[in-house]
Amino acid sequence: MNFVLICLDTFRADCVAALGRNDVIQTPNLDAFARDGVVFENAFGEGQPTIEFRRALVTGRRTFPWRYDFDTRGLWPNGRGWHKIAPEHDTLAEILLHNGYATGFFSDTYHMFKPTQNFTRGFRSWEFVRGQESDNYLSGRLDAVDLTPYLPPDASPSPVDHDILYQYLLNMRDRKTEDDWTSAQAFNRAIRFLEDNRDCQPFFLWVDSFDPHEPWDPPPGYADLYDPDWSEPWDPIHGVWRQLDERGRTRAKALYYGECTFVDKLCGRLLGVLDELGLADETLVIITSDHGTELWDHGAVQKGTNNCRHRHNSEILWLMRFPGKAHAGKRVTAFVQNHDLVPTALAAMGIEWKPLNAECKPSGANGKAAAGENILPLVSGEKEGVRDFCITGWGGRASVRTHEYNYSADYESDEPNEHLFDVREDPGEMHNIAPEHPDVCAAYRAQLEAFLGQALPAKLADKIYHSEAPCRLWLKAATHRKLGGEK
Repeated sequence: MNFVLICLDTFRADCVAALGRNDVIQTPNLDAFARDGVVFENAFGEGQPTIEFRRALVTGRRTFPWRYDFDTRGLWPNGRGWHKIAPEHDTLAEILLHNGYATGFFSDTYHMFKPTQNFTRGFRSWEFVRGQESDNYLSGRLDAVDLTPYLPPDASPSPVDHDILYQYLLNMRDRKTEDDWTSAQAFNRAIRFLEDNRDCQPFFLWVDSFDPHEPWDPPPGYADLYDPDWSEPWDPIHGVWRQLDERGRTRAKALYYGECTFVDKLCGRLLGVLDELGLADETLVIITSDHGTELWDHGAVQKGTNNCRHRHNSEILWLMRFPGKAHAGKRVTAFVQNHDLVPTALAAMGIEWKPLNAECKPSGANGKAAAGENILPLVSGEKEGVRDFCITGWGGRASVRTHEYNYSADYESDEPNEHLFDVREDPGEMHNIAPEHPDVCAAYRAQLEAFLGQALPAKLADKIYHSEAPCRLWLKAATHRKLGGEK
């Protein structure tokens, strides 16, 4: 069979209305897809955010615990685990290419295309759509773009104070229609691949959309679906969220919801082409996301503030539609994680997962296997689960999640700042009960220590090579030296 993988950056799983946790956000195409397929209700990242997630997604091997010190110079940001695919690890595209698949990859997620990352390995055809966030794509004078339509009236309009926004607006200044948004371009390139390869089956297509990642900047009209009364002369698309009042927060959330609806439209466009080309009944489709984001659920905004402490961040979207809509309507409550995708997809396609490279051996913490699990038996009902708990690593924090509790700690710190939530009584994870339940914390801490192969505080064998975004470095220098046409 063919295989289409759609990854959406920062798309909260509970933003798909069909999952039953919101009745506000309009996602008609993902809703229909969920009804025609299988919904995994407890899917979580094993290592997050962006690069860590995708590396495990396409190699089938855990990234956490962090254990490599590959060079990341020139890569920004470059936090824990933020490095290339290891040279001894096969990618799904390489495996499928060796099995006769036409392979295509189209994305505006610029992190994957930075120096040394290796995500294009195994693709017969790939394209990087330039311009998202701080992608050092276009350049110009300090006054080349006007920041005021995106800043409150009392904010400094200096680019050095809003460097990422400045770079983003430089990159986006030639947009005219919805199809000029970079996520739309990535989906349109993917559609071209489908049209070009309808007679080159089997094929593997991976389309990776950076939206709805910040800046939350949907095409005109999408945010107004959720906030039609906004009358201010500016939109808080990026970088000022922490200073917003309640009215501003409502608008910021509307911008995010609008991006979700826009991305839903793009997914629907690609899925529609699969139908039009007569390929849907021969194609396995998986739609996932790398993590969620905080929307002031716990007083914070964006993903990194509380990282894997809460479900809204560490949960991932995972919807799967089989050829012929087999198993339509199935809901799976067992735990699944992103490194399960490779063994699952290969099993569905009837391909044995064997190394192309003799050195490609899955190994993890304390000598334990780090390979993902084939989760097809969860769909067929042959198994009730493939793991009893999920472990997620994000920077210097890790969580151990069961169907009873979510425990998290700063695993390298002498003061681990433990959080514990009873997810049965407190699904929103609002009340930290760690002080009242030291015995439960001790049991879950022991699980984390066994996984890491050492007692807390732990020390992992990785290294960070710090880098800054070129736009940030240039803005600092240009402002200091009065260069670049500053008024």
